[in-house]
Parts: sequence; structure tokens; C-alpha cells
Amino acid sequence: MSELLGDYGAFITRVETLADKNGIAMDEVVQCDMLNYECDTNERYDEVKAALLRSAELLSEIEHGGRLIAILESKPALRAGTWRVPYIELLQPKPTRANIDGIDSVFFVTATDVRSFAAAHQGVAFDTKGLSNKANPYVELKGDGVAVKFHDRHMGAVLDIERTFEEG
Repeated sequence: MSELLGDYGAFITRVETLADKNGIAMDEVVQCDMLNYECDTNERYDEVKAALLRSAELLSEIEHGGRLIAILESKPALRAGTWRVPYIELLQPKPTRANIDGIDSVFFVTATDVRSFAAAHQGVAFDTKGLSNKANPYVELKGDGVAVKFHDRHMGAVLDIERTFEEG
């Protein structure tokens, strides 16, 4: 899978280093549950999605903010160090900015609720705009060429909540 997505193991190692530099211990998280991969063109999105579907199941694909976002469950889960990463979020390019073609960030599930987690790390320069996300509140930390989003719901639970919003 690294031939397609790049060296996600090295990316996650750099995220762990960033977390450590900011006083966040890996025992404060219970899982690295999702890797976010952003495509630089819609054609690249279609290409990567088709390749992922050979070993992953498409769980959701929605349009959000003028672009498609797909959630896939990798079978088997991606392995990176001690982590098993079951989900991949694949993103079309965002029309309002320059886009990368590669790993944008990873999500870690916190051992406590995300607001308590953020409050315990008041000195960390979290971007907190994700706390307004009703289905998946999160805080984000960027630095050293990587980004990590901390949330308190496993992506499977987030998808269930989003389905409830769609039905209601």
C-alpha cells in the first residue's frame, strides 16, 4: 500500500515526534484510526480510489465543501510501527487552495473526550475549528511538515453518527 500512499509509517513516526515535542504522550491516545490522503486533481482522486478499492471497502463518499470525500476501510488495516490504521480518508482537491498529492494528516483517537484532552494541553497550539464538527469534533496540531487530528470517536462511530444526521 505504501507504493500508492507513500511512506505512511514515516509520516506517523514524524507525527509521534511532533506530539512528544508538544508534551503529548502516546498513552493519551488509543488508536491511530485514519490516514488522510489528499489528491491534487480529480483525475488523481479517481485513480487512487480505484486502486484502493482493490484492497479496501468504500464505506462513505459524500460531497463536502465542493469536493468528494471518501472513507475506505483497508483490509487488512495498514500497519505502521505498533499501530493498525483501519481507515483511509481520500479527498478530492479543495477548489479554494493549492493542494498536495499525498498524506495530509492522520487521526488519533484520544483516551478521554477531545475537549478534556485539549484542556490538558493548554500550551499546545491546537487549531480548534474542528470542535464545531457535530459528528466528529477534533483539534489539529501541525508542525515539522505533518499534521495530526485528535478526536474521541473511532471513525466507524463517526460514520454511524453521520448516517443518523442524514436520516434525521
